[in-house]
Amino acid sequence: MMRWLRHLLYLLTLAAFRLTPRRKRRGYRLTILKLDRLGDAVLSLGAVRLLIKEFGDQATLLIVSPVAEPLFRREFPTVELLVMPPFCARFWPDFVLTMVRHAAVLRAISTDRLVCLRHQPSDYLHAIARMTEAKSVHACKWVKPWERVCLTFPRCRPIPYPERATDDCLELAAHRLVVASVLGRPVGLDEVRPFLAADSLDTNGSLLVCPAAGSEIRQYPPPQLAAAIGLFLQSVPSISVRFCLPPEMSRQPWEQALREAGIVRVTWHHPEGVNELIQAMGEARLVLAPDSAPAHLATALNKPGVFLLGGGHFGMFAPWRRSPQQVWLNHQLDCYQCRWNCIQSEPFCITHIQPVTIADALLGVYQASTQSC
Repeated sequence: MMRWLRHLLYLLTLAAFRLTPRRKRRGYRLTILKLDRLGDAVLSLGAVRLLIKEFGDQATLLIVSPVAEPLFRREFPTVELLVMPPFCARFWPDFVLTMVRHAAVLRAISTDRLVCLRHQPSDYLHAIARMTEAKSVHACKWVKPWERVCLTFPRCRPIPYPERATDDCLELAAHRLVVASVLGRPVGLDEVRPFLAADSLDTNGSLLVCPAAGSEIRQYPPPQLAAAIGLFLQSVPSISVRFCLPPEMSRQPWEQALREAGIVRVTWHHPEGVNELIQAMGEARLVLAPDSAPAHLATALNKPGVFLLGGGHFGMFAPWRRSPQQVWLNHQLDCYQCRWNCIQSEPFCITHIQPVTIADALLGVYQASTQSC
């Protein structure tokens, strides 16, 4: 009954928004809907690049989130962007107010194909697709019981989300399937594997540590992180250490842990945006990070790095690699796939990755990159 009422409420709301006077109609061959966080946006770069190559940058519209906007502008400077909130957690006021602000623009979109590259469904995404005039919609059919939705994509024959991936992660496998349905031909994983159009940068020889993740539960504890760095420095004492944190984040927990571990030669960097973060990574010798946007950016840059992966969504967004220079570490547990609803006293899938394991992986990546230089 509740699902039926929710369905009716959304339909009535969308019907009301369709009465909004639309702006001058804009026609596109392709519209890509990718409202997501920065790390997920990085994962979509290969698929977006392949689709734009096929349909043309002047005939494509990208619908993206504010946090991902600088990345897409950097990679696709001649493609038109429509920037919208990545999520609407509640019907009121989030969804209604977002649609009030964007209904006229969405109603003006006329597109031959609308491709959704966020595979976890939401009625927010369904509503955006229904507000546009799309001749066909391409998307994955979510087969996991995580999301409760009442709407569907219009004019869409969805492709089941993959249950397993032989190479890389499930999201890249899903991108491959969706893009193949659009192009009408098989698509290889290498065709959708992300890469960044990197500028030519001089490497400053540093270990760049990006300890923050999207949620605190996915972060490696500062004392253990400091211990891992200390062990690595015993083998490579000449390398400089640079910590990279979001502008609003305090460095105190890591600063204290490093001081207690006797590591004092550390510089701190708070990049103001994606471009500064990419530049810092391009200049680094190697990167250490949890599963986060920096880990995905470093991998897309084919930067030597070690990345710490928990079990909440293991295999869905990571691991993936551009080359053997990227190493993902994890501690397997029976409670994997908990969606970060952790039943332990702490996230053992992360905290039980031993500092010596991280230090050894860093040393291996460092030595391999030295030999390839």
